Amino acid sequence: MITFRKYILILTFLPLVLWGRECPYANGDCRKLLLDYLERMEGVGGPLEGKVYHLRYRMETEFTPNTGMDVQINNTEVLTSKERIMVHDQKMSVFGDRENIFVVLPQQKRIYWNRSDPRIFKEMDAHAQLLEVQRSLLNSAKAMECSLADEDQIIITVEPNLEFAKRANLVLQKITYDTKEHRVLKVENLYDGKSKIKRQVITYYVLDFDSAKKINPPIAELFKGNSLKPLYRDFEIIDNRKN
Repeated sequence: MITFRKYILILTFLPLVLWGRECPYANGDCRKLLLDYLERMEGVGGPLEGKVYHLRYRMETEFTPNTGMDVQINNTEVLTSKERIMVHDQKMSVFGDRENIFVVLPQQKRIYWNRSDPRIFKEMDAHAQLLEVQRSLLNSAKAMECSLADEDQIIITVEPNLEFAKRANLVLQKITYDTKEHRVLKVENLYDGKSKIKRQVITYYVLDFDSAKKINPPIAELFKGNSLKPLYRDFEIIDNRKN
């Protein structure tokens, strides 16, 4: 099963022009801002008939030196509707509906054709679980501090309590929140030495729950008649529907 969720984090510095200015939000206010935001995200639910959700984000993952792995940067765009889904990043594209799921790997010049899985259209259930984990972190945090990033943005630093830190290997979380747009822009997670990941950041560029974008049927996206479109003409199709 392909996972379409990925996560968040980034290191942000205060511009010089803001030095000396106090953050207008008390620490308790920042906690409420984030808890209210989580509640709004839970209330969104899955796309309604005729609606398209559009998400575009950048994820940067820095691993611990002993893994020997380089920093990974991934830019991802996700479009979802009640009946269709489309995902793009540097390594793959996914086109799906209630009947078919196509996974396109451009570097390998392969297209995997699979039967659709209803679990893909239940991503919001898993999303709700992740929001609940974030709420648990905020409610049990050992410390929380707000600072001013610019006129409309604040940085909320969350230090987990000992129990949460042991369970998630999380040392610190930094959240950049836009008070004008009323949404999270960036999240940075810093992990301890027990985790293979040292630092992970997600920056959200687009979070639109009523997008004007359209999602084509996956067959129409890849095929013209009975043949692959020119862009995919020399790709190999691996048909997993028979398995």
